[in-house]
Amino acid sequence: MRTRPPDPVWRLLVLLSATVAPCATAALLVAMALSGAGVVPVVVVAAAAAVLHVAAWRADPRPVGAFVAAAGAMAVLALVPMPGWSSGVWLPSSACYLLAAWRLVVAGPRPWVGRVLAVGVAGVALTAGAAAVRAPGDAGGGAAGGGTWSAWLPVLEAALLLAAVVAVWGFARAARAQRERAAADAAERLERARRSERAEIRRDLHDVIAHSLTLVVAQAEAARVGTREPATAQALAQVADTARSALLGLRGMLRVLDAAPAVAGDVVPSLDGLPALVAAAATPLHVVTLTEHGERRALPADAESALVRLVQEGLTNALRHVAPPLTVEVHVDWDAERDADAVRVRVSDDGGAGPRAADDAGVRAGTGSGLAAAERRVTAAGGTLDVERGGTDASGWTLSARLPTVGAA
Repeated sequence: MRTRPPDPVWRLLVLLSATVAPCATAALLVAMALSGAGVVPVVVVAAAAAVLHVAAWRADPRPVGAFVAAAGAMAVLALVPMPGWSSGVWLPSSACYLLAAWRLVVAGPRPWVGRVLAVGVAGVALTAGAAAVRAPGDAGGGAAGGGTWSAWLPVLEAALLLAAVVAVWGFARAARAQRERAAADAAERLERARRSERAEIRRDLHDVIAHSLTLVVAQAEAARVGTREPATAQALAQVADTARSALLGLRGMLRVLDAAPAVAGDVVPSLDGLPALVAAAATPLHVVTLTEHGERRALPADAESALVRLVQEGLTNALRHVAPPLTVEVHVDWDAERDADAVRVRVSDDGGAGPRAADDAGVRAGTGSGLAAAERRVTAAGGTLDVERGGTDASGWTLSARLPTVGAA
């Protein structure tokens, strides 16, 4: 089944083969009949020419069948004697064979690419052999040197035929390679689009759902510590454990959806939502503060997205991996005097009560993919990210990023 319509050049060549070539062939057949050729040779040649034209017309939807039919017709023309001609393959209609060969090499099954060349070379050999057999009968009389010319004529014709066959095959093979490269490029673009879509889903799941589940765990643990009712404490512990299990399942699904790095142009989280993001992470056992220094400046869309996602990832990692009580500080420095071309953001924790236990489900599920994605976002926006040991306390961690503002060089 054809996957796309043939190009306009191919349509024009087929149209010419169906209009100009038949008229020229018909005129030669009339001349052949007037020169004394028998009825049978004329009819056979006419039938072979008709097959060639039908093959050229059907070469696009049925390239293999059309080529086989055209090759058979050319074999007939090579064997049928034509008065005044060394071979019938020089009929104008014979160009239809080259069209059928071209189409099969360009758009047909790959195994036929080499077969077309082999058939063409065999056809040239058959034509040269048949012409050589008929040459002695055609060489009598004429000017001096006429016999020598008749002896060399089949060789010259065979060389011309071979050159035509090889040239058409070579150009067709190059056209096929170009089509295959274009198809490969299209497939690669489609795969990149699929990976980008999967990456967007993955990032949304990680940035939104994983962050929310981490807050559920932190708030449930804080509430459990503050309650005196054993039943309530047990229920809150179960809520925290369930959220951790959900995190574990989410991490497994994210590994399945793992795809290409994030690129600029994603949906942009707003800086206006930064205070609410920080406030949502605060609990009685988690002190989370936001400090902005200087007047806000405009950020490119990708830099704004990277800043908010970095803060979100820093909060998520601190709440997930550090046991409470915990203090996390988010500091955004807009001071143009310190850095006229960029904004600096820092997320640091004090180490809390130490790392969570290794058998904690939420800890066990971590793979570091969120931090790696945050780093890719920062880099794609033209910024830099550093991860350092030692936050507000020597045992904590600090994420520091520098992101360009609008108009930065």
